[in-house]
Amino acid sequence: MSDVSIAIEQHFRPDEADFIQQAGDWIRQSQDEYRFILTYFLNPREQYILKTLVNRVNDLKVVFNGGVDGAESQRAIISPNFYSPELDDFELAVFEIKYPKKFTTLHHSTILGTLMHSGIKRAIIGDILNDAQQWQIIVDKKMLAYIQQTVLTVGRTKVSLVETTLNHAIQPKDDWEETFVLLASLRIDTVIATIFDLPRSVTKSLVEQQQVRLNWHTVIKPDTTVTVGDVISVRGYGRIQPKMLDGLSKKDKIKTVVNVIRR
Repeated sequence: MSDVSIAIEQHFRPDEADFIQQAGDWIRQSQDEYRFILTYFLNPREQYILKTLVNRVNDLKVVFNGGVDGAESQRAIISPNFYSPELDDFELAVFEIKYPKKFTTLHHSTILGTLMHSGIKRAIIGDILNDAQQWQIIVDKKMLAYIQQTVLTVGRTKVSLVETTLNHAIQPKDDWEETFVLLASLRIDTVIATIFDLPRSVTKSLVEQQQVRLNWHTVIKPDTTVTVGDVISVRGYGRIQPKMLDGLSKKDKIKTVVNVIRR
């Protein structure tokens, strides 16, 4: 384990230890070899952790790019401060999904499920984009040919993946709404109950029924603690992302700024 990861690991959850180790290895490699290191696609929580780690190291910086403005999944380049990454350095590519639009409708979950069931790792897939007329997938450029040859259907629909350029990529809409709340605790069931104005008994049931995901992983414990940068997805209700913790109120509640998407 690198010195960087040892120093920071105590500030994060035990289940994040593997990523902290990986991030520490990337940082050490960039330092030792004095060159830039390109990561796989990172979710927002991983981006936050990596940025926190790099900011503690002198003479290194990190830059993120997911192919479109506001991308959720992004690749990172860790490099010496003198280096200015170019777009090509991120090795991004985008496919447009061609399919019979008059006869069928595609869904984000079906597209992602098809990719995962085809043996394609989540780490090489960026955002899946849609503008009500077309679907696109941002991917690791090195995997273009493999993905094209592997994904021939989405669900029961025959498709073809046609490469297009990043300047023709769909620009995602920013649906996040920023709001300020007072939280009794950072338990995941408490956060969900406060944001969506639900009884704690309901949010506890949602978690226990595996309707809640934290950073793209299903949560089964209502007392799971969340923190800044986490993305909480609640089926049927929307998404929550704590953005900033700003101390305690006079009644000992946690002053919190959160981003919310309501379904």
